[in-house]
Amino acid sequence: MNKSKIIQHINNTVGNGRLTNSNTRFASISSSRLAWWINIPLGKFTEDLNIVLADELHLIWLAIPNNTFKQLHTTFRIWEAKNVVDLYISCDRNNMYLHDIASDGSNVDFRPYIKEKIKYPESLKNEIARIKTTRNVEKRNSEAKSHQEILKKDQTGVSYHKLFAKYLNGSKNITIQDPYIRLPHQFKNLLEFCVMLANDKNYEDEINLMVVTWNDSNFMDQSNEYFEELVPCVKELGIHLSFRFEKHHDRFIEADNGYKIILGRGLDIFERPQGRFVIGDIDQNWRKCKPCEMTYLKN
Repeated sequence: MNKSKIIQHINNTVGNGRLTNSNTRFASISSSRLAWWINIPLGKFTEDLNIVLADELHLIWLAIPNNTFKQLHTTFRIWEAKNVVDLYISCDRNNMYLHDIASDGSNVDFRPYIKEKIKYPESLKNEIARIKTTRNVEKRNSEAKSHQEILKKDQTGVSYHKLFAKYLNGSKNITIQDPYIRLPHQFKNLLEFCVMLANDKNYEDEINLMVVTWNDSNFMDQSNEYFEELVPCVKELGIHLSFRFEKHHDRFIEADNGYKIILGRGLDIFERPQGRFVIGDIDQNWRKCKPCEMTYLKN
């Protein structure tokens, strides 16, 4: 949707030229979540800020005065690698409507900042219908029944979200079988997988995640200790983690939406970052991959 046309329409209707490309952020509803997703540079919160949210009927104009939110790091989730506030504003009228539902945020309610709700002009209605149709086609095309993903050595631009999110979307029960969740960095991988699931689901939804893994008998107590520490941590995200120790060779993710993903290396697909300050520690897209294959199957 053309941001400039939206700004022009709001200014012509009620804005009196107040909105500009510089002081306005725009978002339409995410195709994978009942929310508007917006990244806003931290410095923009020291200025008068306008956010325009497009739903299926209206443009919702939020007007936020400068310095309204002074403690950004304790109020919102911060995407440190990009130095932006990472907002997920709920569009679900039955749950947390117009609240920020991003994990690590404080559920800020944006309803008090509604300046206007504006109907779409006729000139944009056809564009709205076209975008909805395109999204539905893209969603159907993305649900390929069977294919492979081949990761090359040192490949970047890869994340759990890109690899798994759309195939696990809507699942309530997920099983990971991976015999090599043993070392601290492998448990960190599991934690990042849980965070990915939480970020992609509806805020109120809960997911049962079963992990089947193994360790040598001398280190089984340590594995059990790590799991016991992880369980309450991810419960805050709406992820109910359970685990059991069974010795299997195969590695896969299986979900109750009908998808099964065969994992060549389990979740341990990234080279371990080298150095004290590494962007890849914060953002998986910057990590180098180990060579492996994944096969996606749909019942």
